[in-house]
Amino acid sequence: MKRSFLIFIAAFFVAVVPAFSQNYSIVIKGGHVIDPKNGIDEIMDVAIENGKIAKVDKNIDATKAVQVINAQGLYVTPGLIDIHTHVFWGVEPNHQYSNGNLAVQPDGFTFRNGVTTIVDAGSSGWRTFPAFKSQTIDNAKTRVLAFLNIVGEGMRGGYEQNENDMDPKMSALIARQNSEYIIGFKLAHYEGHDWTPTDKAVTAGRLAGNLPVMVDFGGSNPPLSIKDLFMDHLRPGDIFTHCYAQLGRGREYIYDLDAKQLKPFVWEARKKGIIFDVGYGGISFAYSQAIPAIKENFFPSSISTDLHVGSMNVAMKDMLTTMSKFLAMGMDLRAVIAASTWNPAKEIQRQELGNLSVGAGADVAVLNLQNGKFGLFDYTGYKVETNKKLECELTIRDGKIVYDLNGIANPIVVPFPQRPGRGVGEAFVNWYNNKPSTNNLKLTPSSSINQQEFFRQYRKNPKWWDEAFDFLNNKDLSKMKPGDYVIDSGNVIAHISEGPAKDIADIKWEAHRNFNDLQYIIRGKVKMGVASVDDPQAVMIVPYTSANDITHFTNEYGQYDDADPGTFFIFSPLEMHRPAIRVDGNKVVKKVVVKVRVP
Repeated sequence: MKRSFLIFIAAFFVAVVPAFSQNYSIVIKGGHVIDPKNGIDEIMDVAIENGKIAKVDKNIDATKAVQVINAQGLYVTPGLIDIHTHVFWGVEPNHQYSNGNLAVQPDGFTFRNGVTTIVDAGSSGWRTFPAFKSQTIDNAKTRVLAFLNIVGEGMRGGYEQNENDMDPKMSALIARQNSEYIIGFKLAHYEGHDWTPTDKAVTAGRLAGNLPVMVDFGGSNPPLSIKDLFMDHLRPGDIFTHCYAQLGRGREYIYDLDAKQLKPFVWEARKKGIIFDVGYGGISFAYSQAIPAIKENFFPSSISTDLHVGSMNVAMKDMLTTMSKFLAMGMDLRAVIAASTWNPAKEIQRQELGNLSVGAGADVAVLNLQNGKFGLFDYTGYKVETNKKLECELTIRDGKIVYDLNGIANPIVVPFPQRPGRGVGEAFVNWYNNKPSTNNLKLTPSSSINQQEFFRQYRKNPKWWDEAFDFLNNKDLSKMKPGDYVIDSGNVIAHISEGPAKDIADIKWEAHRNFNDLQYIIRGKVKMGVASVDDPQAVMIVPYTSANDITHFTNEYGQYDDADPGTFFIFSPLEMHRPAIRVDGNKVVKKVVVKVRVP
């Protein structure tokens, strides 16, 4: 029996279930890859596995993937990096961008634009960064980094003029303690005719290990000299944002409108190593500066949005609209992509980002360069008409599809919360239906099962899952006594229980890290709740403990499915679950939970 079963499985692997021979979680087929770091600008395929770029080559075998993305006619680039945003959102009155209502939640505005990494530009200072981290950074799927404001309270409107709260030593200390997230320092909106705040920000950069400083003058009368800023106060690698701004008399601008040329010292500053960043904003970009500067081939080092509630609803709109404006002004597509990926990665000293190198984290944007008639205007009302505009078709963050505009991924795997009735993928159903059974169980996989995660784990160690399903399909579960059954010591353990089901109010959401739960109701009927561990509505109430491999949550939402002797469930570490909720008329239930170690 055992020998014939092994022969059956071997034949099944070869002939029936191609998922088992898959080497990749995702293959992007036929797209025009632009990867400035690696000098790629041609039609190629991209393969992803375990959250990393596995291969960039021509004609990668698409049968070796859980999902295939048809990118023909589209551009495939590294995930976009926007280094000037404001995402320290909150409800504090009169706090503006620092825990205030002028900032935005990142995930709602990033992925739909192909953006996978953003940098908050000084919304928080050394006093308020802990709140920003816990409130925004820790809860975003977007990678959120930060320039720390030299003002301890951050961007609180008029408070930003408080030189007494500009502390280079404390700023550098917080930056060193949070080096995973803080990539530099920001001076923003200062209006005095005084270099002290600039010098304090630069001092903080030096103390923190030579981190870059981003400067945004608020405006002074008379204006501070940007030549002095570039040549006497900033260092190579420091960033001048809003570089194409033209704001009256309070801030000097780079293009001389009278002489009709870029000011010569701007070229000198670029040679010195000063970075010129777009930082579009609400009123911080004008065609009257950008068009003539670009005609002189003075292109931005990096393209960024200055995303906040005001800017996204006026001329700026979003990252791709901003990039499209530079296409319309004469930058070629490859240069625009470089200014939105690899250049900003270097500027923030995160060269692991902004590229598609093998082994790099799989942050990818799939873009469509639309043909049509488009009007791109600035805050003054000046409009540039163009026939090209970028649109995001699909975004991958950390190896997972987080945005798919037109369903170009096949199969489509919908993240939680799932709509009721969506079945698991055909590959999983076919695989399970071919598992041998001696107890005549005819089970249906729950629609909540994360098929992609299952196959990822199965490829790493099929033995444990085969043992788990052998137990389910070959034991007379109805006659087995409650208790623990060791199937593979330390790796696969079954627990059978029988007793009253609990009301929903008495069952907490739970999640595990080291083990999956394969759950099956042997007798009776209950409901099972399932939700993503990344659900923004979820709140952890009991921290993870390794002793029992569990974390508890509260969560107002989730998918609830009937569980009876006709269905089984798999809860991976990517899902929280609320198990065995009492259903009227089913006071006593018997169930089995098979714990399968995560490989």
